[in-house]
Amino acid sequence: MRRLFPEFAMFFALFPRVAFAEEGLHLPEVTPPSSWGEGVSIVRFFLAFLVVAGMLWGVSYLLRRYSGGSLRFSASRYMRLLDVLPLRGNLTLYLLEVGKRIVVIAHTGSAVREVLELDAEDLVEQPKAESFSGYLERIFRKSSPPS
Repeated sequence: MRRLFPEFAMFFALFPRVAFAEEGLHLPEVTPPSSWGEGVSIVRFFLAFLVVAGMLWGVSYLLRRYSGGSLRFSASRYMRLLDVLPLRGNLTLYLLEVGKRIVVIAHTGSAVREVLELDAEDLVEQPKAESFSGYLERIFRKSSPPS
């Protein structure tokens, strides 16, 4: 292992004032920005955060209200996405309304293909799926004896 002591000794011998430069420094006195303490700055930060969050919420509310309920930045006049069904890792089915036609499109990682074309009359909306807690409540309500 190499000894570094001679290099340090030579440095301090050549530059003695660098090591002890505190003697010649005359810095101005620094005062804190607030005389009330740090609690006020935390309150000011929290209030500023609430104001900015409120402004962002207000802008998003106005955008949703005046854009027809959705924040779509690429609105199309001729196509509308009706539904999406992810089947497995990279296979997804899309249900699109194109003019008066309804088209089912399959999308994989490397290809997009039209699978099926339907008429609007052929499309039947499925009932909304029941939640798990609702299912358990319905089962236990039936099986519990009346009191």
